[in-house]
Amino acid sequence: MRTNRLFLLAAAALLGAPAFAQSEAQCIVAGRLSDARWAPRLAGVQLLGGDGRVVTAASREALAAVKQARLAQPALLSRCDGDAPLFQADGEAPGRRTQVPAVAAGTVEVEGVAFPKLRTGGELVELRVRVPAQRVVMVTR
Repeated sequence: MRTNRLFLLAAAALLGAPAFAQSEAQCIVAGRLSDARWAPRLAGVQLLGGDGRVVTAASREALAAVKQARLAQPALLSRCDGDAPLFQADGEAPGRRTQVPAVAAGTVEVEGVAFPKLRTGGELVELRVRVPAQRVVMVTR
């Protein structure tokens, strides 16, 4: 009886972990936009429009039309900040390296694009992505 209860608790924990990957909005950062140019465009992230062609223009309008992102390497997943101010970690001691969630290399669907402002000028290009649980991997950061 006790073994069955432990098994059910373990199964619930394992099934609950992938659900987290789909329950909250997830974003990746594709780069930084400054003065209508990529500064820098992150290596390994290629943006695709609705027609499947690579988006090369560096305007907010062109970037807002992104429908997919092709990733050559895992990309860190983060919560979506949208146009909210970014978290300031000034004065914080560096943390130790830990495992963090990332989306595996390949193509992901983009649900939306936001441009959180940076304190130093420019703005991030933040992609809200749809990530199936089986595409979430853990990387050390």
